[in-house]
Amino acid sequence: MIELTARALADEFSAELLGADLRISVPAPLVDANADTLTFVGDVEKYAAALAAALAVGAVVLAPEGVELPDPGRGALVPVANPRAAFGQTVARHFAPQVEPGIAATARVHETASVHETAHVGEFTVVRAGAIIEAHAEIRDHVVVGRNVVIGAHALVKSQAVVGEEGFGIEKDANGNNFHVPHIGSVRLGAHSEVGNFTTVCSGTIAPTVVGDYTKIDDHVHIAHNCRIGRNVIITACAEISGSVVIEDDVWIGPNASVIQGLTLGKDSLLGIGAVALKSIPENEVRVGNPAKRLGDNKK
Repeated sequence: MIELTARALADEFSAELLGADLRISVPAPLVDANADTLTFVGDVEKYAAALAAALAVGAVVLAPEGVELPDPGRGALVPVANPRAAFGQTVARHFAPQVEPGIAATARVHETASVHETAHVGEFTVVRAGAIIEAHAEIRDHVVVGRNVVIGAHALVKSQAVVGEEGFGIEKDANGNNFHVPHIGSVRLGAHSEVGNFTTVCSGTIAPTVVGDYTKIDDHVHIAHNCRIGRNVIITACAEISGSVVIEDDVWIGPNASVIQGLTLGKDSLLGIGAVALKSIPENEVRVGNPAKRLGDNKK
């Protein structure tokens, strides 16, 4: 079991320690906090009783800075700007399982593909010709990484995802029959990006489909061919992004939302749950409904 102390935790966030320098053995929700546990609170007033109980038993609590905090009693308080974020970072740093680098015995990696020695490729995953998996990337089980796909450093692709297979481009031949337009542009996933379980990110037709650094794509999402997705975008479960959509930095797309082909979602815009975007969205605008209509500005 991994251990750290309240003082060491405070030092990691350049924060003040209020209370005793207690040992931290495990993370816990606020309502389950006990001695030797680390927890967090966002709203000190709303959760005052639970916070008092956690401190009474000797928990270490990440709490918001700039507000009046109770006496730590037997516990310890570490004031930080964003307690939930600090808690998540601490769990990732000290308690989350660490993935071993290497290629699983059941994985199939094409001889022309490149997998960095610090990357992880999981069981039964297929990495096709010309693909590049950069340093510390994690590709989990039963994933398909298509031809010439680039998976950026520290990226995560969860199980059953497909990155870089053909998009759905259909035309008619001289006889009026449907035929599939080849898609050879592949996909580029940025550093620290994430692709969820059962999510598809389709190859670009000629140029690559692009997902920017730190962009997080949830489970069961479809990203069609030729999309260009910026940095720090969040696309939540079951959203559908049609072809050639441009999503600028810091956009948030709600569950089950849909975006018709060729639109642009401006920086800091937000598309609500189940919304259907039929027109481009300006920067910093919130749209909801079907068809999506302006609700107001995205005030973070």
